[in-house]
Order: sequence, then structure tokens, then C-alpha cells
Amino acid sequence: MTENTPRQYTTDDINRIIRRALKMEQTESITHGELLETAKELGIDPGRIEEAIKLEASAMEDEKQKSAYLIRKRAAFKSRLWGFVILNTFIFVLNCILPGPWWFQWVLLGTGISLAFGFRNAYAPSEHRMERSMRRYGRRQNRLRGRRLSEMK
Repeated sequence: MTENTPRQYTTDDINRIIRRALKMEQTESITHGELLETAKELGIDPGRIEEAIKLEASAMEDEKQKSAYLIRKRAAFKSRLWGFVILNTFIFVLNCILPGPWWFQWVLLGTGISLAFGFRNAYAPSEHRMERSMRRYGRRQNRLRGRRLSEMK
């Protein structure tokens, strides 16, 4: 690179440099006005910044919803796991006490398959399943908000 060629920075470089500069200034944030002023100095249309802020807020809300979804699913899985352990322990003891052939393994197999699907939903959900569940959860929350508002009136 020659001295006459201006240095180019990637988006990651810009993020790291700005974060480091803010840390050196001992601040973690800037005001909305400062952000718009900086954008103007860089030749970025303030309308684009406003649009980017809205998109970022929407993306952050989606991330919060995904995180809440995974927390709920993982808590439900842990509950199912305890049920699996308790049920199959009981079935095993019952099979030991009762005379006859071993049959508890069939119950263990069926509940194990169900548990495996629950594990997949909690720890490796597909994007489609997650989006569908979040839409359903959002509709449910909206209905609850509507009921609360109507009760307040």
C-alpha cells in the first residue's frame, strides 16, 4: 500500500476502533445527537442512521425473544428429564418386583425417544420451528395484554 492510498477499514475494524476509543474516553455510550453528528461527518445520511437504529432495535428484540424461547424450552426439557428418570426408575423397580420377563426396556425406549425429541427442540431447534413458536408466543402475549387492558377499563 502506497502512502497516497487511503487506508480502508472493514466493519469489524470500525467496531473495534470505536469501542476502544469509547473505552479510552471512559464512556460506554454516546447520545443520539452525537451519533447523528458523527454520521454527518462521515457523509452518512441521518435518515439512514435512523433506519439502521430501528432495524437494530428490531433485531435486538428478535434476539431477546429467541433467548427467552430457548430458556423456556430448556427449562421444560430439564423438567421432562426428571420425569423420565423418576418414571423409568419406578418402572424398573416394578419390573424387578413382578414375576415374568423383562419389559421395562420397552417403556424406556418409548420415553427415551420422546426425550430425544425434547432435547432436540431445546438445544438444537430449527429456525423454522423457533420462528413459528415465537409467533405463537407473541400472539398469546398480545391476547394477554388485550385482556389486561380491557380489565383496567
